[in-house]
Formats: sequence, C-alpha cells, structure tokens
Amino acid sequence: MDDLDCERRRNECLDEMCHLEKQFSELKEKLFKERLSQLKAKLEEVTSGKAMEYISPLADLQKNMKIRIEVAGIYKGFCLDVIKNRYDCEMQGAKQHLESEKILLFDNMQCELLERIQRLEEDRQSIDISSEWWDEELRSKRSRRKWDPFRSEKKRRVPLVSGPYIVYMLRDLDILEDWTAIKKVTINCVIFIRVIWGML
Repeated sequence: MDDLDCERRRNECLDEMCHLEKQFSELKEKLFKERLSQLKAKLEEVTSGKAMEYISPLADLQKNMKIRIEVAGIYKGFCLDVIKNRYDCEMQGAKQHLESEKILLFDNMQCELLERIQRLEEDRQSIDISSEWWDEELRSKRSRRKWDPFRSEKKRRVPLVSGPYIVYMLRDLDILEDWTAIKKVTINCVIFIRVIWGML
C-alpha cells in the first residue's frame, strides 16, 4: 500500500468519524428533546393528579390521614370525658363544701341563738325572782311601818336596796316594757331559727 492509498484511507476514516459524530449529536439532541417531552408530560399528569406514580402514594397518604383523623377524634372524646368528669368532681366537691359550710353556719347560729335565749330566760327568771322578792320585801316594810306605834316620823328613810341595782331603779311600767321587748326578741329568734332550718 503506497502513500496515496494511506492518505485516501485516512480521509475516508475522518469523513466516517465526522459523519458518526454528526449522527451522535443528532441522536443526543433528539433523545434530550424526547426525554424533556416525557418529563413535561409526566409533570402535567402529576399536576392533574393522573400519574400512577402520584396516585398510589397519594392514596396511602389519604388513608393515613383518615386513620390519624379517626385517632384524633377518639383522643378528643377521651379528653372531653376527662374534662367533664373533672368538672363534675369539682362541682360535686363545691356543693358538698357549700352544704357542710351551711350546716356548720346553721349549727353555730343555732347554738348562739339558743345560748342567747337561755340567757334571756335566765335573766327573766332572775328578774321574776327579784321582782317577787322586792314585792315581798316592800310589803313587809310597809306593814312594819304601818303597825309600829313607836316609829318616829322624823326618822330617815332607809333605802330598800338588797338586789341588783337595775331592779329597784326601774318602775313597774319600765320592767313590763323591758319584759315585752325581751319576749319579742325571743320570738324573733325562734322564727329566725325556723326560717334558716327551712332553707337547708
């Protein structure tokens, strides 16, 4: 093979290589466009929700979402039950505390009023006894003054003081008014106790 043949062969190989490179570039461009077209089509399918690669995971996500919503609803119900039970317990405790405080208040007021009534009764008995003693003492003094022929008219009158000071300083009318006031207070106390007892 001479030099001419080698040169010709070389040129043929170069031409063939250029032709192959041109075909490769054309195929690469065609493949790129086709791949780009496929990706755009897939993107449109995904955007419209029609792609199988998108539908199946989306279905799984929706299923998981429904399960989580159901679990959240059950948890919400339990939380509401707990809150309701706690509210009922608080209300019951408040009512029981109120009832106990009412009973305690009623007992205290009843004891106090009964003590006052008892003191009034004791005072009334004391006043009655003192009044009776005062009347008897006064009658005895008057009878002695009436039948004593040797009593001097100029003799200083001795005050008849032997009981409580309030007894002999009050007139009969004042004592009667005080006794009426004490009786009214006693009746009002009894009515008040009955009203409170009826409220419980």
